[in-house]
Amino acid sequence: MEMLHILIMVITSFVSIFPLYLLAGNTSPGEYLRVHNDARAIVGTEPLIWDDKLEEYAQAFVHYHRIGCLDEVSLADPPHGYGQNIGRIPKDHAALYAVRYWVALEEKYDYKNNTCIDGRHRDDDCLVYVQIVTKGTTHLGCASTTCHNDKDKLVTCYYNPHGMVPNERPY
Repeated sequence: MEMLHILIMVITSFVSIFPLYLLAGNTSPGEYLRVHNDARAIVGTEPLIWDDKLEEYAQAFVHYHRIGCLDEVSLADPPHGYGQNIGRIPKDHAALYAVRYWVALEEKYDYKNNTCIDGRHRDDDCLVYVQIVTKGTTHLGCASTTCHNDKDKLVTCYYNPHGMVPNERPY
């Protein structure tokens, strides 16, 4: 009988906590990996592995930039030569919204010519997609936070090694 009470308490605790996790909009490492690895599977590159150190870098980045929410972000090279994708989305969207947007930029990538279709190389063009699917990239760490303006969410992912190799196809 006592075992039944313990089991009921554990189930009740889980049921009480689980909805709070969903309401908070937290995105688990597994969810980030799933969206990235689904895109990689389409082009035949190996799945990424979650990296806690990259997640720490991502958390530090979004924490540092949450006040300005990318208004004055320096897009200099990420630490240690890692690759990085950055996005700002409405705060009521899950962080995966940004990742799915990056994946959707595949339509702007011309594999045959290994260039972006519009010929531009900006942070909002196909290069964020290329970063996701690059065959040499093996590890991923992401984080998000609500910005101080209470309207937006900042999302970033770090990739190791980076995927932007000039004149080399990503897959």
